[in-house]
Amino acid sequence: MTETPHNPCATCGVCCRSYVVNLCGYDVWLISTRQRLSPEQFLVACPQAEPGADGIRLGSEGPTYGLALDKHGKFRANQACVFLLRLGGGNDRCGIYAHRPVVCQSYPMAIGNNAVFQRQDALCPPDSWPPRETARPAWRAALQRLRLHYDVYAEVVARWNGRVAAAGPGARFSLHEYLSYLMNVYDRLAAPATALGAEEMERVEAAWPNLPRFPTDPPELPAFEDVPPWLGYLTRVRQVIDGFYPEIAPQRVLPIAPSETPDAEGAAHHAAVIYAGIALAAPNVGAPNEECSAGG
Repeated sequence: MTETPHNPCATCGVCCRSYVVNLCGYDVWLISTRQRLSPEQFLVACPQAEPGADGIRLGSEGPTYGLALDKHGKFRANQACVFLLRLGGGNDRCGIYAHRPVVCQSYPMAIGNNAVFQRQDALCPPDSWPPRETARPAWRAALQRLRLHYDVYAEVVARWNGRVAAAGPGARFSLHEYLSYLMNVYDRLAAPATALGAEEMERVEAAWPNLPRFPTDPPELPAFEDVPPWLGYLTRVRQVIDGFYPEIAPQRVLPIAPSETPDAEGAAHHAAVIYAGIALAAPNVGAPNEECSAGG
């Protein structure tokens, strides 16, 4: 008999009423397409105190903005998520559980030094999670998925910001224009993942974004089987992103330059000359910001 995974969230929901939940582009696209909602119906744009890799620009001047799930009523951190459902008996349920944001999928765990651990600032009641819970493979998979999607989103954002910068001083764009771009990009980004298939995408997520270490200096060309499976995926993703606003030079965020031709030899060659240990810090949950504005 298969053991049912431990899940204290089934009778809790505190995190759904206590955080500002950041969104990456994949989250927006997935919720919008699966729930048949326009992004403006469930997200807000919040000005960032410091520009982040997920920070979009709507003009050559002014703050960068991050995207977050909206709230029921006035937007405050201690307001319930717009998708939180209150059921009988005082229980709460996520109304989009199968399509919830990647930060929600990985909460309350984090990863560091290749080890999964429970966040010290987690709001879960004491002893909600037994110590052995961090060893469950699903947590590592969720955290790797989060890293992948925020790294890809950083390059999607960089492309947009490059367009804004190229428009020159005084140019202004609406949030609706950005969201239209985002949805179009992710419509096309679905193709590389579909082409690889679910099993291969799991391999890509599991390896992301760890590069092989090569003992020689200069490094020798690695064997094909030593090439990380995610390099070819990143190449295809970049080709899709670069197809938007082709007059703008490629905007690279990850310090990686895999071959622009997605073939094994090209990926292997570039894997041999780039360094290991790169990853953008993916946002998780944030503090409230009263200046967040609804989509549109």
